[in-house]
Amino acid sequence: MSYIRLTQKKIKYLLPQPKTYVVWDTKQYGFGVRVGKDASRFYVMKTGGGNKIIAPVDSLSLRQARQKTLSLMQDNDKSRAIGAMRFDALVQGEWLQKVCSTWKTSSQGGARGALNKHLLPEFGHYPVTRIDSCHVQRWFDELSQDYTGAANRTLDVLRSIFKYAERQGYCLKNPCDGIKQNRKKKLNRFLSLDELSRLEGALRTVSQQGEIEACCCQVIKLVLLTGCRISEVTGLQWSFIKGDEWHLPDSKTGAKVVYVGKDARKLLSEIGKQFFDSSGNDVFSPLRCYVSRPTKVGMVWQRVRVLADIADVRIHDLRHTFASYAVLEGYPLPMVAKLLGHKRISSTLRYMHVSEHHVTEAVDTLGAVITGILVEPKEVQPRKRKRTTKALKADKPNPEPKAIKGKFNILPELTDEQISDIRAELDFLSW
Repeated sequence: MSYIRLTQKKIKYLLPQPKTYVVWDTKQYGFGVRVGKDASRFYVMKTGGGNKIIAPVDSLSLRQARQKTLSLMQDNDKSRAIGAMRFDALVQGEWLQKVCSTWKTSSQGGARGALNKHLLPEFGHYPVTRIDSCHVQRWFDELSQDYTGAANRTLDVLRSIFKYAERQGYCLKNPCDGIKQNRKKKLNRFLSLDELSRLEGALRTVSQQGEIEACCCQVIKLVLLTGCRISEVTGLQWSFIKGDEWHLPDSKTGAKVVYVGKDARKLLSEIGKQFFDSSGNDVFSPLRCYVSRPTKVGMVWQRVRVLADIADVRIHDLRHTFASYAVLEGYPLPMVAKLLGHKRISSTLRYMHVSEHHVTEAVDTLGAVITGILVEPKEVQPRKRKRTTKALKADKPNPEPKAIKGKFNILPELTDEQISDIRAELDFLSW
């Protein structure tokens, strides 16, 4: 291996030898000229995997070859840096600031929890390019054995991270593509009249256990009376309330208007007297000290639902209950969608449930209607068939023959002798 200061003249006088050899440039590191046994000459660049041919010597000048080599080396260094990007560095250095920060506060909290509990311990020390679909599928299956719902939500976060990495060129393919989430359990639950009665008694009992409990019970009542999400109620401020409307600047579907009835307005006036705080604008001021107000309400709800003997009911099922009773009262679907704040009616359909009792009533009613039709049929008058054209023609008399107009010449009959005479005359004439 030899090193010289390469010039066009020196390259011209590099002679072939029995073996191919390379002369490296002392001016630019990693740049040289390869001379073949057949006197061929190529500009080459030193890489980690060997020497890479840049171009034939005759196709580029020495200056152009040096510039191209420098550009390729810079790209190669960048590629090595990208290939060495670790998952934790990508998440903490870029994804949290550029992607996660644009999400809603509750979504950011869920994503950070998924990162700290599941994703960073599993993938944090791996380079992004080393994480493949098999690795992700194995991790997802293990997590799904104990946490089915959490596995689905965490997979969504991981998919977002790799979508960003793919867009930035840190990986060629999203390893989460093709991985199916766990089948979600269909929740068809709303409270019956008896369950609502037990819920009212449980709320009254728990609200007497302290100020925080009383505040959380009022939140639960307001969710049931308005059909709002729990986060919309716990974040309610007095400045949002304008008469019988709540003008929420932000919600799951963006800014929206909530229409409240007189019972909800009456409850709000009681809340204002019960938890009045001149130092703030929050309706539920006792919950102000908690980082996650819905979480605190959920803890109180655990006690309420056990006491009411509805242990399988979630707080969100109160929203389903509101929608279901609105439908049972005969309100049209667009109206219910407006009350719930849904932009798509298809979302409202998932909130509408009917009890088996109402289904049975509907079946009985329809059965009675159909039975009444079958048992007491209306007298049907036979239809008179129209007579066919053929029958009509048969009844008509035959038409009289029309009179013949004009004169006809009737030839007389000829005897055999006359015919013989005529033939003889014709034969004579032809002769």
